[in-house]
Amino acid sequence: MSIIDDLIQKGKLKKGTYSDEMCKKELSVAKKDLEAAKSSFETENYKWATIQAYYAIFHGVRALVYRLGYREESHSALKLAFKELYIKKDILSEDVYIALERGMNLREMADYKESYSQSGASNLIEMVVRALAEIEKELDN
Repeated sequence: MSIIDDLIQKGKLKKGTYSDEMCKKELSVAKKDLEAAKSSFETENYKWATIQAYYAIFHGVRALVYRLGYREESHSALKLAFKELYIKKDILSEDVYIALERGMNLREMADYKESYSQSGASNLIEMVVRALAEIEKELDN
């Protein structure tokens, strides 16, 4: 059984029809979250910059998963589905997945353990900028 089938069977991923408008909306949310992350970073609010940068990549990846007719029921399901649908098929670079995974880890540390840093936020924002550019290019195809 494939990872996608397993996620669907466990109720972690739902198959459906998602419009181009929904994909565009998710990308728009991603861009807004990225701008918010940059703003928070400029005011030295590194915790929120980290969290917002993660949500920027989350929404960008979600747009891609929607595009192929799936919706996640958890962050980890989104990560697994994205890797299966885009990374393993060499549609997007491993860097996009690394940005998502790194963002997820840093967001959890910032949110739940009150552990974050200026350098972590800065590096994540840079990774997300590049990843969203790649995601947007794919969505335009």
